[in-house]
Amino acid sequence: MVRMVAAFGVAVWVARYLGPEQYGMLSYAVALVVLVMGITGPGLKDVVTRQLDAFPLRRAATIHAAFRLMLLLNAAMLLAALVLILLLRPDTPVLWLITGIIAIGNLFRAFEAYELWYHFRLKMSSTVLVQAASFFSFAFIKLWIIWWDGGLIWISVATGAELVGSAFGFWLLYQKDPPETQAPQTGGRFQLEKLIFRKSLPVMGGLLFMTLLFKADQLMLGRLSGDAEVGFYAIAAQFSEYWLYLAAALVLASYPNLLESRKQSEARFGRELSSLIVRLFYGALAITLVVSLTGEWLIGFFLGDAFAPSAEMLRIHIWAVVFIFMIEMLKKYYVIEHQLTAYIKISATAALLNIGLNFWLIPLYGGIGAAWATVAAYSAAGYGLLWLFPETRTVARLITNAVLFRST
Repeated sequence: MVRMVAAFGVAVWVARYLGPEQYGMLSYAVALVVLVMGITGPGLKDVVTRQLDAFPLRRAATIHAAFRLMLLLNAAMLLAALVLILLLRPDTPVLWLITGIIAIGNLFRAFEAYELWYHFRLKMSSTVLVQAASFFSFAFIKLWIIWWDGGLIWISVATGAELVGSAFGFWLLYQKDPPETQAPQTGGRFQLEKLIFRKSLPVMGGLLFMTLLFKADQLMLGRLSGDAEVGFYAIAAQFSEYWLYLAAALVLASYPNLLESRKQSEARFGRELSSLIVRLFYGALAITLVVSLTGEWLIGFFLGDAFAPSAEMLRIHIWAVVFIFMIEMLKKYYVIEHQLTAYIKISATAALLNIGLNFWLIPLYGGIGAAWATVAAYSAAGYGLLWLFPETRTVARLITNAVLFRST
């Protein structure tokens, strides 16, 4: 929570310093890099964790294989990001540069493979400290850059370097406490990498569409309305999307109990999941109501008149938080219930809906249109589309009953 508040504070300082247009360029670059490179690490993590549990005698080999695979995939995606920015924005060289800088930082996310050894043993406090140390170090560096008037390029360098700091922290943690007992590796060269990659493909496919759902709006705004409109929209979206950290923390804390209850009985799993849904839904609803009512004051207080157009966007976009919380829960549900195919279908449908609505609404209403498109697409992914597919109607009913406090 402290980190979330601090991250928000730094984002506000950076936005005020850069102004809508340059902040829009930074947000555009981050969105493109996340879209292209953001699927590899999260897509592998659940698969690697299951491998660590299933094969205790080859845990070190599994972690090293995950690192090599993530490094290779990230390198390929880095090149893809550079090609994509050249195609999308051929007339903006400064955007090429900041995209490349941030993409190089994301290359080092391969070291998050070593973080999984601590997550697997439920020793997340050590990795949280590493991330916090890197975040706060580079937060102070960003503030120093602002004081020094270093400009957009140096802000981009600090943004990418934060991931490098976390990467080496994870590596040092792993070296301090690696797996002990190991069996000799069997099979051909890179067999583990191939196995992890094959099992991760459905997850990465779903994440690709989910990332499109979260980031396509900013890329389309940049193409259809310009960088200043991206800046207005991005800061409004951050008021909403920073709450994702809270949702992720709540879901991650409940994940071991969900796994254990699923092993015991379907009824107990349903009760555990319902309890989590109630906490997520009503917590998100409270956040939404408060921010929706105070949106204009919040934008004016934190960002001043330069970002005044963000206020109306925020009042709309904040309603996506309810469904962002549900989506975070559903991602774990799909893994536990082995419904990754449904995850891909729902994510793809919602992403296509988001893109279609943005193409229609952005030329008419700019960032406000993008905000409405986002709420519609998130509500589809987090609830509406669950009724469309037979395999997800059970969780749709579970969400409905939990929210209405009806017994299942």
